[in-house]
Amino acid sequence: NTRTDADLSAAVQNALQALLPQIREEIREEIREEFRTGSGSSNVGGNPPPVTIHTW
Repeated sequence: NTRTDADLSAAVQNALQALLPQIREEIREEIREEFRTGSGSSNVGGNPPPVTIHTW
């Protein structure tokens, strides 16, 4: 059972190593897109950002 755990761990490591560069590139592209469009997706439609309401 220990060997299969080690094999699984190695497989997960290999998958992460393969996927990380692609994920990083997608995140970078998303950030570039938000800078290019100005306010980005946080303020669509010109509405003011939501106000936090504190309740006691």
